[in-house]
Amino acid sequence: MRFYLFIIFLLPFILYSQNEESLKELDSVFYNITVNIAASNPSKAIHLADSIHLNSKNVKQKLSTHMFLADILEKQDMRGEAIGHALEALEIAEAEGDYNFQSRIYGFLSSQYRIIGFLDTGKDYLEKGIEASANISDKKQALKRQGQSNQELAEYALDENDYYKAIKLLEVAIASFEAEEPSQFKYFSIGNAEQMMGRAFMALEDNTKALEHFSKAEVFLNKADAGSSLCAGTVYYSLGKTYLRLNNNEIAKVYLKKALVISENSNNGSLKENVYKNLGNYYLQKQELDHYMAYDSKYLDVLNKNSAQDKSMINSAYKALNENSKKATSNNYFYIIIGGLILLLIGFGAYHKRKAGNSMYGNDHEIKRDHDINLNKSREFLLSKEKEQELLQKLEEFEVSNNFLNNNMSLSTLVGELNTNAKYLRQVLKRNKNTDYNDYINKLRIQYIVDKLKTDPEYLNYKISYLAEECGFSSHSKFSASFKHFVNTPPSKFIGKLNHNKAS
Repeated sequence: MRFYLFIIFLLPFILYSQNEESLKELDSVFYNITVNIAASNPSKAIHLADSIHLNSKNVKQKLSTHMFLADILEKQDMRGEAIGHALEALEIAEAEGDYNFQSRIYGFLSSQYRIIGFLDTGKDYLEKGIEASANISDKKQALKRQGQSNQELAEYALDENDYYKAIKLLEVAIASFEAEEPSQFKYFSIGNAEQMMGRAFMALEDNTKALEHFSKAEVFLNKADAGSSLCAGTVYYSLGKTYLRLNNNEIAKVYLKKALVISENSNNGSLKENVYKNLGNYYLQKQELDHYMAYDSKYLDVLNKNSAQDKSMINSAYKALNENSKKATSNNYFYIIIGGLILLLIGFGAYHKRKAGNSMYGNDHEIKRDHDINLNKSREFLLSKEKEQELLQKLEEFEVSNNFLNNNMSLSTLVGELNTNAKYLRQVLKRNKNTDYNDYINKLRIQYIVDKLKTDPEYLNYKISYLAEECGFSSHSKFSASFKHFVNTPPSKFIGKLNHNKAS
């Protein structure tokens, strides 16, 4: 409460001041709100972040507060809004030529798109961040951004089950962070990297090494005054899960209860899902079935809420990505239009001389244009009903044949198989199935793999990359994005839910 009042009363003075001391004070405020208040009182954190952003006085402050607000929103799983603020910050950073902030923002966007399953988009942003960091003149800042980039690359390696690669990347990242001057941020960064190291060793089933790194993470986070942060909650949950594996149930319970407090105070769905599941496992091992049923019920409830929220996040992310793409296209059009106007000005004299002579033909041109539009409309669907039904019948046979699982399948391949042309196929898909070729094929592939997961228990043991290949996708990331798009939940969560239902 005292810190909250401190912000309310001193915020105007900090924002109006331009000296280095005040800027450090502002960074300290940002850190405390992002790391601690966001975990204990998320609504207050958002209110403070919004107030600071609205009161920012110059371009540099607006850049900082956009990213500050994005960090807070991201911790509440409000990724669509977070991405929106990050893209606004990116626009300012690019206009200002601030490569340090550009690198940070690209890394943030990479994380958000990776988390919701758009791995290719995330990697594109990360690559841009690495390029931007190469242009940072301050070598200390450049080293920090390189460490963060390696940390993000390690997250992708973890997602792809390449645990040894993740460990090597994290070792490089930690070395970068250790070279920094002592600060809360330095210790927090090392603590976060250590918990990722623990996750890698846990996946390799090396529980001793996992405990070693999770314990180091706890020490560094406490040193960073972040013992109640969401990152600390993840560390406590991970320690609890590892101790459960080692049948050291009482220590496991202590850490899981610490994680429980943070997950419920922060209202973070992902952390709550993991904590409820593992507390349920703890009570099941203890044969305390009432407690097990209570946490199992909470787990299923938050799992369903998270699935619904995932759908909303994906839609928000799609919207933000499309709007950014449209803005970039709009800028390109602007330059094209300017160039066109220059050419028009050059030719204006000649046009002016011809204007009187050409005006008598104006109506004829309009009539011809209207005629062309009507002719195009009349040609929009020339396929007869009989041919349309024949093509629909061939599509049904194609769906039964499972030829859509061929990873070399393309529009031209399908057109040849159906003995038609691309124009007719697109029109039939649009008119009868309200879809295009890509969504049509991807939906069939996802439906196929969902049926397999539900009817063949063996499929529940396969890796995501194998499932992707099995149903014709060229990459893990495209499969995951399509799965989320059509099923409204990531494949890993869907499989987890099926395994849970099978066990109970």
